[in-house]
Amino acid sequence: MKPRPRISTRLRLAAVAALLLPAAAVASPAVAHDALSSTVPTRDAVVATAPETVSLTLTEPPTDSASLNLSVITVTDGAGNTVSDGTVSVDGATLSTKIAPGTPGSYKVLWRAVSSDGHPIEGNYAFTVQAPATAASSQPSASASPSAAASSLAPQNTANAMPPTAPRPNDDNAPLAVGIAFGILAAALAVTWWLRRRNAGQRS
Repeated sequence: MKPRPRISTRLRLAAVAALLLPAAAVASPAVAHDALSSTVPTRDAVVATAPETVSLTLTEPPTDSASLNLSVITVTDGAGNTVSDGTVSVDGATLSTKIAPGTPGSYKVLWRAVSSDGHPIEGNYAFTVQAPATAASSQPSASASPSAAASSLAPQNTANAMPPTAPRPNDDNAPLAVGIAFGILAAALAVTWWLRRRNAGQRS
């Protein structure tokens, strides 16, 4: 008589499991809420000019109602001033808002929406607008290099145009050489005079 309660208990557990499985299958997709898929400008991007519109795309179209303002995008500059106009447009899974012309620097985007399953989702990211002087500073350096090269070649061209003068000979011994020459000449004249006198004596 004891096995009967065990069989009935197993049947009851199987019936409860059969009822819970469909409910778990229906609830499992709702657990995965919508998420942020992409943004324009992209997260941590450095752009040359400030964008006119900031937009973000979710994995699924959000639940939106213009009267309830369920979707919010707030853009602030580096000083904390709000530059977004406060109006969010929804096109499918993409939310966007217009921003006023700003100055170069860091911008922060705060967003909030209601996912397709009714759960609120939110997040934030930042991007940077590059200063024009930063982009322009790299160009003069490139254009200045030819002039720098020309200036470095200028002294070399001058040196090539004016060859170094040859060293002057040393004239310290010039007087001595002149004296020796005169001595040799005087000795030659003396020998010539002596020979002529000797020849004249022999003839007489």
